[in-house]
Amino acid sequence: MKKTVRELKSFAKIHYSLGGKLFRTVLLMALIIGIAAIAFGFFLYSSAVNREFRTKTYNLAKTAALELDLVKIRSKATDVIGIYDSLSDEEQLDCNSAEYRSRFIGIEDMAHNKLRWDIHSLQLVNDAIAGYVAFLDLDKNRMVFIADGDQAASYCPPGYWDAMKPKDLEVLMNGNKVSLLDRMNGVGSMNSIITTMDRYGYRCTAGSRLFKINDYPVFIFYDTDMTQAAHASRLFLLQYFGILLIIAVIAALLIILWMRRKIVAPINQLADAAQSYAQDSKSDHRSGSYFDKLNIHTGDEIENLSLTMKDMEQEMADYVDHLTRMTAEKERIETELDLASRIQEGMIPHIYPAFPERSEFDIYATMNTAKEVGGDFYDFFLLDEDHLGIVMADVSGKGIPAALFMMASKIMISNYSHIDFVSPAKILERVNHQICQNNSMEMFVTVWLGIVELSTGKVTAANAGHEYPAIRRSDGKFELYKDPHGFVIGGMDNLRYKDYTIELSPGDWIFQYTDGVTEAANSEGELFGTDRMIEALNQKPITDPKELLPYIKEAIDEFSGDAEQFDDITMLAFQYCGPQK
Repeated sequence: MKKTVRELKSFAKIHYSLGGKLFRTVLLMALIIGIAAIAFGFFLYSSAVNREFRTKTYNLAKTAALELDLVKIRSKATDVIGIYDSLSDEEQLDCNSAEYRSRFIGIEDMAHNKLRWDIHSLQLVNDAIAGYVAFLDLDKNRMVFIADGDQAASYCPPGYWDAMKPKDLEVLMNGNKVSLLDRMNGVGSMNSIITTMDRYGYRCTAGSRLFKINDYPVFIFYDTDMTQAAHASRLFLLQYFGILLIIAVIAALLIILWMRRKIVAPINQLADAAQSYAQDSKSDHRSGSYFDKLNIHTGDEIENLSLTMKDMEQEMADYVDHLTRMTAEKERIETELDLASRIQEGMIPHIYPAFPERSEFDIYATMNTAKEVGGDFYDFFLLDEDHLGIVMADVSGKGIPAALFMMASKIMISNYSHIDFVSPAKILERVNHQICQNNSMEMFVTVWLGIVELSTGKVTAANAGHEYPAIRRSDGKFELYKDPHGFVIGGMDNLRYKDYTIELSPGDWIFQYTDGVTEAANSEGELFGTDRMIEALNQKPITDPKELLPYIKEAIDEFSGDAEQFDDITMLAFQYCGPQK
C-alpha cells in the first residue's frame, strides 16, 4: 500500500514534499533559462567577433585593391592564366608535380617578387597572416594563385591551386547573404568566408575583385587568423556560464524561500488543520474547530481556500447535527437509495469518449431515471478487436427491484456475449433460460442486442420485445427499422429468437432507445410518439452523437412541459465511421 507524505521518512519527505518539488522545478527552470541565455549570448558574441574579423579582412582587401599596382598584377595574371589555359585537364590535375610547376618557372622574376613584397607589406601593416592575388576557376572549383605575399613555408607559387567548396566560391564571387544581426549592426554583404583547412588552419578570407581575364575573375585576397577569436569565444563561454549559473542558483533559492513562505507554509497549515479535523471526526464528540483558528492572510487563492474551509467546517458541523436529528429509518432508506443509484450509475458506461483509441466508430448514451434508481439500461463493450456489442434494455417495474433485476440481466447479457458472440439470438436464449429458472417475482426485460463487425460494418442483431431501432444512412435520414421481434426475456422459458443483419456503410447511424422516449407525455396526456421522435432526429444535420442525444432530450422536455417524468428515458447513438486505417 502506498504511503502518504506524512508517513514517509525525513529524506523521502524532502523528495516528495511540495517544497522539494517546487525547489527542483524552479531550479530546473532557472537552469533551462540560464542555458538558453548562455547559448543566445554565445551566439551573439561569436557573431560579433566573426563580423568584426570579416569586416576587417574585407576592408583590407578593398584597400589593397586601391594601393597595389594593377598594371603589374594584370601582366602577371595574364601570363599565369595563359599558361594555365594552355594545359590540358590531365596536366592540371596535380599542381604539386614537378612537370606542372616547371611550366610556371618563368613567372617568378623581379617584377613578380616586387609584387609579392607589396602584398606582404600591406599584410604586415594590417596584422594579416596572408595576402595573395589569385583567380577563380568556377568550372573546376579552384582558387589558382598568381602572386603570394607569404614569405614562409606555406608560400604558394604561381599556378598552384586550392580546391574550394562551391558555396565558398559563391560567397567570394557575389558576397554573403546579409543576416538580421548584420543589418542591425549596419553591415552589408561582404566577399568573405571563414574556413578551416589542414594546410592553413582556422582563418577568415576576404577578397576584392580586380578584373577579369579569359572569363577568370582575378581577386586580391587577404587572410586573418581566427584562432585567437576562437580562444576568446571559449573563454567568454566559460565566464558567461559561470556567472549565469551562480545567478540562476541564487534566483532559484530566493524564489523558493518566497514560495515556501507564501505558498508552502499556508498549505501546510491547511493540511495540519485538515488532518486534525479528520482525526477528530472519528470520535463521537468534537473537541473544537480547526480551520477557524487559522490565521492565513496571503491575499490570494490560498486565503480564499482558508476562508472556504472555515465555512465548510461550520457547514459540516451543522450538517452532522441535522443528520443526527433524522430518524434512523429515513437515514437507512436514503442511504440505500443513494448507494443503489451510485451502483447503478457505475454499472453502465459513463466515461466518454468510451474508446478513444478506436477510429472505426463513435458511440454515446444517456439515461435519465424517473426515480432514484431505474429499470432501463444500456451497455456497449468490445468483444474482441473487431466486434462491438451494443445493448439497449428496459426492465418491467421501477425502483430498487427493477434496478436489481436490471443489474442481473446486464451482467448475464455481457457474460454470455463474451463467451460466444456469433449469434445475438443464442445469447438472448441463454439469458432467458437463466432468468426463467429463478424468476419468482415474474419480472421481465425487453432487450435489443446488436454485435457490430467493425471491419465491415455488418451488424448482427436480435430483438426481444424491444423498440424498433432507427437507422440513418450517410446520404439519407433516420427511419424506423422494423426488425423481427421475439418475446420478452423472462416471460417464458425455452423461447427461440431470430438473428437479422444490417449492413452499415461509413457515415451510417443507429439510434436505439427505450419506451420512455416515445411514451413521454405532456400535461394533456398526449404521447411524444415515434413520429415526433423521427422528426426530432431529422430536424437538423448533427454529426456528433454527443450533440444528438441532448438535442432529442431537449425536444422531449419541450413537448412534456411541466408534466412529471414517469418513466426512464434512455437513448444510445452509434455512428459507424468505417474500418480502421
